[in-house]
Amino acid sequence: MRAVRKAAVVVAVLVAAAPVLAAQPAWAETMRDRQWYLKTLDVAAAQKVTAGDGVVVAVLDSGVGTHPDLDGQVLDGTSFVGEPGSFRTDNDGHGSSMAGIIAAKGGSADHLLGIAPKAKILPVRISASGTAIGATNIADGIRWAVDHGAKVINISTGGTVIERTAEDAIRYALDHDAVVVAGSGNASQFPSGSGVLAPARFPGVVAVSAIDRDGNAWAGAIRGPEVVLTAPGVAIPVISASGGGRVVGYYPSSDGTSAATAVVSGAAALIRAKYPQLPAKDVIQRLIATADDAGTPGRDPDYGYGRLNLVKALTTDVPAVPSNPLLAASPTAGAADDGGPAGGVDLVLVAAVAGGVVLLLVVVLGGWLLLRRRG
Repeated sequence: MRAVRKAAVVVAVLVAAAPVLAAQPAWAETMRDRQWYLKTLDVAAAQKVTAGDGVVVAVLDSGVGTHPDLDGQVLDGTSFVGEPGSFRTDNDGHGSSMAGIIAAKGGSADHLLGIAPKAKILPVRISASGTAIGATNIADGIRWAVDHGAKVINISTGGTVIERTAEDAIRYALDHDAVVVAGSGNASQFPSGSGVLAPARFPGVVAVSAIDRDGNAWAGAIRGPEVVLTAPGVAIPVISASGGGRVVGYYPSSDGTSAATAVVSGAAALIRAKYPQLPAKDVIQRLIATADDAGTPGRDPDYGYGRLNLVKALTTDVPAVPSNPLLAASPTAGAADDGGPAGGVDLVLVAAVAGGVVLLLVVVLGGWLLLRRRG
């Protein structure tokens, strides 16, 4: 066990990971047409098995605004942001978009259909547009979500963490039967070699990277040995909810590991609804044991254990495991060739850009992970 570090206030400035687009244009395709991943994952077949009834999915993000596709889907949550607003304040738009991917209730073809439309969203606001994630917001958000009934925790973001505090919170979630799903991160937002974001890189977390509609690993994703699964994350339509001056509607396309993370959280919700007595460790085992292997055989830095196979995860006979497979397994030796360090090493990452040259200074055994942004 590492010694507990002294607490300090460390901030990480965030950028909006929701697509920065002009006002919604007119297009011939319906929302359902644009949701190509519904066919790829055979969501229609999966939702004949279950639609996620009774499962609470916490969304640790920028809040969840109002949108017709989320009417009746959002529970009372909380905010850890020290500025005016509540859990229903989403000036950034990112949290609302993730909530829609997970649990939008569908309807006509002009509405977004979530992976688990009968699940409920528990919004936990840990960031706000133009501000920072506090050093303990992610950990505090995880604990609050667990204590308020979340069985799946979606973290489509990364930020400043006190490592021991965050890892303890993840262990708390796992010990209280919650599945934690987090994004590996987008390479465009971080200097080369930064590695998989916190908290995705911590043991026990289902770290998600993205694939495109051809099933190929998205070139924009941060790769590394901590990656567990891949899921669709390219050209994903998302809702534009109230807040931040946005028009309520849709963004026709967005790319990122954020969306892929929300897809996997929706899948975890379906598994939890289908097998309500199944402990978190076996939910995770179902996700990885039924994944379609891709890339280098076995676990690799691009695909993890493979591509999400939603129907197999719901219907395959998967034996129970004695412990969480993500705690027992270690990343593949040598897999961190350019994907960053293994999850058990403490780092301080400081990036500076001058004259177009990126200077990356890595200090081993530092207490803080700086400049982490949304995944």
